[in-house]
Amino acid sequence: MARARALRAAPALALLVAACGKGDPDADASAGQTLTVLAGSELRDIEPMLPDLRRATGVDLKMTYSGTLDAVEQLQAGAPFDVAWLPSGRYAQLVPEVRTRIVATERTMTTPVVLGLKASKARALGWTDASGSVAQVTWKDIAEAAAAGRLTFGMTNPASSNTGFSALLGLASALSDKGDALEAKDIDAKRLAAFFRGQKLTAGSSGWLNDAFLADQARIDGVINYASTLIALNRSGKMKEPLVLVYPREGIVTADYPIMLLSADKRALYDKVLAHVRGPAFQRAVATRTFRKPINPDVAEGADLYPKALVEIAFPRSLEVVDAILLAFANELRLPADATFVLDTSGSMVGPRLTQLRTAMGTLAAGDGSLTGRFATFRGRERISIVEFSSRPAPARLIELGADADINAVKLKGLQASLDRMRADGGTAIYTALQQAYQDALARRSRDKSERYYSIVLMTDGENKDGLSFEDFTRWYQGLDKARRDIRVFPVLFGDANPGELAKLAEMTGGRVFDGRKAQSLAQVFKDIRSYQ
Repeated sequence: MARARALRAAPALALLVAACGKGDPDADASAGQTLTVLAGSELRDIEPMLPDLRRATGVDLKMTYSGTLDAVEQLQAGAPFDVAWLPSGRYAQLVPEVRTRIVATERTMTTPVVLGLKASKARALGWTDASGSVAQVTWKDIAEAAAAGRLTFGMTNPASSNTGFSALLGLASALSDKGDALEAKDIDAKRLAAFFRGQKLTAGSSGWLNDAFLADQARIDGVINYASTLIALNRSGKMKEPLVLVYPREGIVTADYPIMLLSADKRALYDKVLAHVRGPAFQRAVATRTFRKPINPDVAEGADLYPKALVEIAFPRSLEVVDAILLAFANELRLPADATFVLDTSGSMVGPRLTQLRTAMGTLAAGDGSLTGRFATFRGRERISIVEFSSRPAPARLIELGADADINAVKLKGLQASLDRMRADGGTAIYTALQQAYQDALARRSRDKSERYYSIVLMTDGENKDGLSFEDFTRWYQGLDKARRDIRVFPVLFGDANPGELAKLAEMTGGRVFDGRKAQSLAQVFKDIRSYQ
């Protein structure tokens, strides 16, 4: 029905598109003409284009950014946005509570999800010739190279980011030899798991993935991301060698950035904005500033950025299939995690702060019934280490999860009981605790017979007062062999924590700071972090 309404509006939109760029110069965006927009996090790059949109249309877009799955969850819960502008509306359309809210939807620009591979590695794999032309590479070729240890890559978490899910869907469809939309029974878990042996970098957003890959490009061969962001990487001057963009022959999944109207009473403002966004001025900026492909056929800019013909993989027809793919990834396919949580239980955490911490960790142990909560919980094959600290760190509490769901449930129930027993008291020895946790993780890694993805989450609500100083920890860390400095630390700002110091820590270790002071809840922050583990 939403699609039919959008089509009925097409004649009016055509007139508006013809007039795009000729908006009233005296249009006043302050006169209540505002659209609240829930937008994909990657759309931050259109911020410089919004002032022109406001001048041309008189409409102010108030943007709130989110990952795709989190955005759908917010819409499902009834979050009062006028418009949703996500990289893809396909998943949203599968969720009944969201589908019924969509009054109209129109595509605005496109970019496919592809593999960007360092030129030297592409040549070594035989995927380019002497002239640099790319051969007809398939997802199966990519999977076989990764399984054999000849290809390493970074990719976002499919349960939080559209790029990760698009890549997983393309690969799963190709390996199933399914010409139509994938069904749960078609998932070839064994071959998919072999592919993920090559993943050396994970992330919750495509933007952070690119930044992390840039910093680690000497170690990792390639990255799966939007073609537009890979083109931007090549043009940034920051790559030591260019990336070759590989478009798998079986097909790809394309982001088409639909603007979805949710508030029927804002239809007139929506039409104004849509006309401008699909008009020539905005579409040229789409091509020249963001390197996405314009949806307007009259705009020539950007025509040379992409192959002329691309095969599109069919999106699953039901929410159950999407969930099956994501759950298979979490439980069977991905490289198992070794996740350490260094938790502040100093005296300043007494009361509501400690309650928030218990709730946040409890959400990871047991879930919270939400869309994002289902995929943020601790999973089979995962190892969790909990290090509480105040004036000194406590010994690590280690939980090893296996393949048996019932046994895992018992272990996680025990973890929940221990979280309920946490008490706040004493001083704050942040860096002594972090050093202990890092050394423990290195020791576990040296004993492991199979590969894992290691990470450390550091949550503190105050300044360091005991034990090692930040400078002491920095000297110790930088004294490690380079191969031992690859465990990323993700600090969580909370309460009165030192933002500058923790930002330096994240940068030094290749992690990312999460700000629990500004988030809706600490539990939401911890769920977000799971995409990086």
